[in-house]
This record gives sequence, C-alpha cells and structure tokens, in this order.
Amino acid sequence: MSRSEATFRKRVKVSERHGAGEWSAERWSSILLVPLTLWGLWSAVALIGADYAAILDWFALPANAAALGGLWVVTLWHMNLGLKVIVDDYIHRPSRRTLLLGLSGLAGLGLATAGLFFIVRLAVGSAPLPAGFGV
Repeated sequence: MSRSEATFRKRVKVSERHGAGEWSAERWSSILLVPLTLWGLWSAVALIGADYAAILDWFALPANAAALGGLWVVTLWHMNLGLKVIVDDYIHRPSRRTLLLGLSGLAGLGLATAGLFFIVRLAVGSAPLPAGFGV
C-alpha cells in the first residue's frame, strides 16, 4: 500500500504499524524518568545551601554527572515523543507536519547537545563560560 492510500475499517483509519513502537517508546521513557527524577529531586535537596565548590565536587563524581546527563537526555526524548504525538494529531497538512516535526527534533537535539556540553564542562572542572560567551 502506498503512503497516499489509507486503509479504513468502519470509517476508522487502520494503523500503519508505527504507532505501537511510539507507544512503547513513550512508556519506556516514562519508566526511565521515574527513578531519574526522584534521584534529581533528592540531589537538588541535598545541594541546598551548598557553596560553589561543593557543587563542583558533586559534579566531579562520574555517577552524578552520568545520571544528570541521562535525566537530561531522557527528558528531552520524552518531550520530543509527546510533541510528535501532538503534531501528528493536530497538524493535518503534510508539509507543515514535516516542518514542525523537523524543528522540534532539531530543537531537542540542540538542547541535548548544549546541556550535555555544560554537564561535561562542570564534571571535568572547566571554568564556566564568561557571560555572553566572551562577546
């Protein structure tokens, strides 16, 4: 069956077999987010009142940096899956849908890259970037 032909049963469109995979991905990202979010909240509470040096020491532990990076990436992945569902459900013109899905994917990738960049910088003890990135 070509992409332009849709199969309907009782006036309901039949799945093209990609929905089950997306549904599973959403559930797995949700399951991963539960312990990571609890760990993130616990870590945030533990760091309340800590000075900058103590926070850098916290980031220097590889387990903390890896867990924070995992939390960041899984959160953005889950967000992107949710945005895809919203765009698929409410944007009906294929050109606009493709554009919005591409933009949301690029935004998620950009946020993931920037977040991981700064987590790694803090984990290896690099000095923070100057305000305005030196501009």
